[in-house]
Order: sequence, then C-alpha cells, then structure tokens
Amino acid sequence: KNQCADIEWRLRPPEGTSRLDRLKIELGANIIRADRKLRGLPSPPLLCPKGGRALLEAYYKEPGRRKKKKVGRFGITTARGPSCDEIDTTIRQLYQIDPPPNTAAIAAIIYMFVEPDHRNQNIGALALDVISAIHTVQGVDFTVLVADDNGSGGLVRWYERNGYSKAPLMQDVLGSPGGEFGVAMIRPVRVEEGFFERCLIRWW
Repeated sequence: KNQCADIEWRLRPPEGTSRLDRLKIELGANIIRADRKLRGLPSPPLLCPKGGRALLEAYYKEPGRRKKKKVGRFGITTARGPSCDEIDTTIRQLYQIDPPPNTAAIAAIIYMFVEPDHRNQNIGALALDVISAIHTVQGVDFTVLVADDNGSGGLVRWYERNGYSKAPLMQDVLGSPGGEFGVAMIRPVRVEEGFFERCLIRWW
C-alpha cells in the first residue's frame, strides 16, 4: 500500500474559486516563499488560502508513466470553527476532556473522493493524516465529518479504524438530523514528529 511519501499532496483554493482569484493567491504564495528565502528562513510547511475552505488533491506517479495522475480530492474547512454544547459534551464523553465552554476549535471534512481504480491503496487513510496535520497547523483541536454510506455501515467502520468515533449528539449540529445524511463523527487532530519531512504538501 502507498505511504505518504508516495503521494504528492497539493493544497489548493476551494472549488469555485475564479481564475483571477487563483492567480492572486498563487502570486501571494510566491511572494511569501521569496521573502522567506531572502531572509534565509525555511518556507512554512503549509499555508491555507483565505476564506476558510480548501481543496486537498492527491497525485500519484504510476510506474512507467511520465506524468503524475490526480487520484483523489478532498474538501475541507481550514478556519477554527467554534464549539457548542453538543460538541463539548461529546468531547467529555469520548475523550474524558473537559474544555471550557465553547472553546474547542473545530474544523470539518466536507467530502472525500478517491478515484475508483486507486481505492484500497491506503490513499484515503493517508489523506486523513494529511488533513489532520493541516488542521493542527491551523490551531484546530478536533476534525468532524458526516459519513454517508447509505446505511451499510462500511464507511463508518472505515472511519472508526482510522481513529474517528461516532458522535450522535452532533447529528443536528452537523446538519444530519436523525442520520438523514449520514453519521456524525469526530477525531482529535494529531501530527507525528517529522511528518512534514516525510510528507510534502505543495500549497497554492
């Protein structure tokens, strides 16, 4: 199965961003890189575009191919969203942590998509780790999502194997009352030491 270093990760402005805005963002990124280089400083491991959302893309170079192929895309929020009573109660119940009211910083995975011929190759699990690292840099404490597997339970179990827990108290908060659009889930963010040396994220 693939390791993080096998994939090139690209952090982009969210889908729907105009070409002009993309060019402005790219120019800003190049200015930041040039400034850091002139001052003899390393570039930051990543910077998220303004606006509170981003698109993470996964590229893989297949053996015998010259070009890398986009094999996955993942929509995420990048701003520190506020907590609420339902989230605070969930955190206490699941993790035995008692944060001050409404102080836990929350970000979300909006969607995950891996190309069908590249599934079961660890790309989705790696993406969860990359997203967790991005959220850590953004000062987030927990990542949340709604897992929609049409009631089969397979996707929910996959998220559970990757560190997520069901969060029934958060169904309404995440816009899926009664599980209408899937199962609410949550995971503390984490990033291993040396992660950004092993896993290159190209930003903007």
